[in-house]
Amino acid sequence: MSNEIAGVWARVSTDIQQSLDSQVARAKSELEKRGYVVPPERILKVDWTSLDLEHCPQFQELRGWIQRKEIAALGVFDRDRLNAIGLQRLVFLSDCKDNGVELVICQGPPILNELEGQLVELALALGKERQVLRAQQGSRDALRERATVKGLPTTYQPPYGYDWDKDTNRLIANANWETRVFIINHFMSGSTLKGIVKELRKRGISSPTGKDYWPEPTIYGILRDTVNFGEYRALRRENVEPKNRRGNTYGKSSAKTLPGIPLKNIEIEKPIINQSQHQWILDRLELNRLNAKRNAKRDYLLAGLIHYEGDNLRYYGFDIRHKSWAYRYYHRGKNGNPKAYLPGRKLEAQVEAKAREILTSDEVLGQEFGWREELIRESRLRLENESSRLDRKANENLSAESELAGLRIRGKISDDAYDRQQALLTAERKWVSEERTRVQEKIIELNKRSASLVGLEQLRKRMAEKILSNSFADRRFVLETLQTKVIVTGEGAVEVEFTIGGGKDGTEIVLNLPLNACPRYSIVLLHSPF
Repeated sequence: MSNEIAGVWARVSTDIQQSLDSQVARAKSELEKRGYVVPPERILKVDWTSLDLEHCPQFQELRGWIQRKEIAALGVFDRDRLNAIGLQRLVFLSDCKDNGVELVICQGPPILNELEGQLVELALALGKERQVLRAQQGSRDALRERATVKGLPTTYQPPYGYDWDKDTNRLIANANWETRVFIINHFMSGSTLKGIVKELRKRGISSPTGKDYWPEPTIYGILRDTVNFGEYRALRRENVEPKNRRGNTYGKSSAKTLPGIPLKNIEIEKPIINQSQHQWILDRLELNRLNAKRNAKRDYLLAGLIHYEGDNLRYYGFDIRHKSWAYRYYHRGKNGNPKAYLPGRKLEAQVEAKAREILTSDEVLGQEFGWREELIRESRLRLENESSRLDRKANENLSAESELAGLRIRGKISDDAYDRQQALLTAERKWVSEERTRVQEKIIELNKRSASLVGLEQLRKRMAEKILSNSFADRRFVLETLQTKVIVTGEGAVEVEFTIGGGKDGTEIVLNLPLNACPRYSIVLLHSPF
C-alpha cells in the first residue's frame, strides 16, 4: 500500500456530457483502493471540445505535475478522456512512464507497458479521432441538407441591419439598416475601410458587438454580403484549424469564406444595391488587396496597371534614392521589350491628364455621344426594318403552306411534289424564326450599348469630387474606376486604355489612347458595328 499523492483528470467534450463529478468520484475511488491520496488541488475538471489537448491550459498543468514528479499516479475514467490524436497520446504515455507515474484507467482494459501496448493505444487514439471527424462531417452534411433540400437558413443569426421574421422567412430592416447603407455608400464613393471606421467612430455609432470601435474585418464582411442586393446565402463560412496560431488558442479558431448556397425563398426587405454594384464592390476589395502598400517605400499610382503586351507581364514600382521613382519591367532572358524602364513622375502625370480630360471635357463627351448615338440609331433602324421584312416573310410562308394544303386536298398536286414543297416551306420557316431571334438579340445588345453611354455621364458625376483631389487614395480610385491599363507595345509605344461600363457581356466602351500623340479619341467596341 502507498500513501503517495495522485491526481485525477476528468474531461467532457460536448454539452450533453455532464459527468465530471461522476468521473472524479470513480477515479478517486480506484486510486484510494490502491493506497493513493487525492488532494482537492490535484483534481482537474475540464470542458474541452477540441481533439487537440496540447493547447489546453489544464492539460499543460497536468503535464507539469508529471514532469516535475509531483504526483505518483493519475486516475482517468476512460482512456478516450486523454489525447484523441495518436502521436500526442504516445508522447503523454511516454512522459508518464519516464517519470514513474502509474496510469489508472477505471473503465476498459489497463494500459500495457510493452511495445504492443503502445501500438494498441495508437490504434485506439486513431479510432477515436476518426469517430469525432465522422460526427463532425455528419453535422456538416445535415446543415447542407437543411439549406439545399428544405431551403431554410442553417442558423437564424440575422445579418447586421436586419431581423428574422421566422413565420414568413423574411429579413426585416431594423434600426441598424441605415448604418449598413452608410457603410456601403461611403465605400462606393471611394472611402477606404479605415476611413469608414474613423467616420463611424466620429459619429458615435457602436459596432454590432456594442463596442466603440469597428474592426475592419466587420466592415469587410458587410460589404461582401449578398444580402445587400437581396440574396440570402447559407453556409458562407466554415471553421477550420488555423495555419499559425496567435496566442493561446485551440481547435478550429479560424474560418474560411465559402460562396454559400443561395436560398431563393428568403425575401429581403429593402435591398441597398443591385447585383452589378455588388460585383463592383467585390472587384474593388480585390484591387485593394492586390495593391496594399505593405512594405513599399512610396505610393506608386500606377502599380499593377502597366504591362508589356508581348507577354502580359506587369511593371513594378522602383524607388530611386528616395528622390524619384520609375516603373521597371523584369524578365529572365531577352524577350524583345524595348522599354524596360518608364519614368514614374512623367508617366503618372500623362495618364492622370488623360483621365481628367475624359471625365471633365464636354468636347470629348459630346463627340462620343454624337457619333456613337448616330451609329446605334442607324443600326437599330436597319435591324427594325429587317425584323419587319422577316415578319412579312413569315406571313407569306404561312399563306403558301395553306395554299399547298388546299391543292393537296383537291388532288391537284402529287404526293411527291407536295412532300418536296412542304420540306422547302418548313426549312424556310425555320430559317425565318432563327433570323428573327438573331435580330432581336442584336436590338437588345444595341440598347445595352446605348445605356453604357449614359453610364459615362453618371461616371462623371460620381467622380466630380475625386477628379481634382490631391489625395493618393482619391487619385488611385479614379484610375481604378476607369479600369485604367497602360500598355507598352512591341514597337516601344505607350498607350493608355480606359473602360467605361464594365459589363462582362461586351457592352462596355473601351478608349485606347496613345500618350505621345495629338488628343484624338477613338472608341473601340469589343464587338464590330452592325
